[in-house]
Amino acid sequence: MGEATYQPIDAPPVHLIEARATTGLDQNYQPVRTPLDPGGATQVLSTASFVLKFDRFLLPGAVSGAVGPASLCVSGDLATQVETFADCVNPIALAPTYNPVQREVIFRQIEGMPGLVPGTRYALTVLRPVDEAAPAGIRAFDGAPLDTNVRIEFTVAATNPPQAMPERQPSGDFYCQRDLECVAMECQDDPNNPSDPVDPTCSTCVRGAAMLLYTCAGCHSDANASAGLNLNVAGLDPTVQQLRYNRVEPLYETAIGHAAHQTQMGERAHVGEKTPERFGRAMPLIDPGNPGNSYLLYKLIVGKSAIDPSLPADQAEQLREETERLRAAFVMGLPMPPPPSEPIFRFHPRGPDDESVTMYVDGMDILSAWILDGAEPRDCSVPPPP
Repeated sequence: MGEATYQPIDAPPVHLIEARATTGLDQNYQPVRTPLDPGGATQVLSTASFVLKFDRFLLPGAVSGAVGPASLCVSGDLATQVETFADCVNPIALAPTYNPVQREVIFRQIEGMPGLVPGTRYALTVLRPVDEAAPAGIRAFDGAPLDTNVRIEFTVAATNPPQAMPERQPSGDFYCQRDLECVAMECQDDPNNPSDPVDPTCSTCVRGAAMLLYTCAGCHSDANASAGLNLNVAGLDPTVQQLRYNRVEPLYETAIGHAAHQTQMGERAHVGEKTPERFGRAMPLIDPGNPGNSYLLYKLIVGKSAIDPSLPADQAEQLREETERLRAAFVMGLPMPPPPSEPIFRFHPRGPDDESVTMYVDGMDILSAWILDGAEPRDCSVPPPP
């Protein structure tokens, strides 16, 4: 890694694996995003968002920074061949969010700006950088560009389902989010008696970011805070002798906004950088609002539990190779150990008999969603604020 003038990029180019858009709603009226047909036959809702999935981990600033929207053109002008964003005529205004775990960028329409017009045909063009110095365009974390521009046409449906709403960035109590089925079954004195009162703050049912962080506390706790990172966010409630996720100080003291000790060292290395000249330099462990600039996510990504076991063998091997490139580039020290045998939060389910919880929130895994929403921890032993 480095400036191309001194160290030419020798990594493989980025490829677009799939482009999805909202084509309907599920039974809970949440967006259903399906792949766009390369032949242009797909009909999307006028409220649609667009999800681009890539085969490499991306440079966050190229997709979620000030120039992020310049990496994608959605325009009703079908006659113009879009080579750069300057060619994009009357583009739909889009706001991107990047989820590094899934290597996906979600582009949502911006409230108050002209949006997709029902019954109209559009062209979506994913853009590569125009040259090595260009800030805009899809790039991998090591600077390798998108291999080629990709154009896909689609049509906006004449009408939406009546429940369709503008799609917004996910928000909620992702830190203390609970498994409702777990609450119903495990948080009663007698789970077989539905009339028994249910404890809505039952800590055994926490499945939000606090749960994942707590599973890392074996190596990162008060007495054993490896690399100075304390993730022991849970404590014991002395009144009921029950585990409660009620500690938030360690995250503020060692993680949120603090540069990871295993990133590049040097002058001011303890200060987390928002837009470093080199990807990964002094990266914060947790950068509120920016999952793509949060070292903790990448540390988990290079671990043994982040490869989706449902992938075909060739795709799994390609992802392992890409994960190794990421680890070798800037994730220093040992990768995360494999998960313990007991059920925990994981990025991907292991199989039909796996009891661990995999939670996604409108295209973002729960930890990424918590960081994107501001990375605010709270006392999980009390009900959420109104």
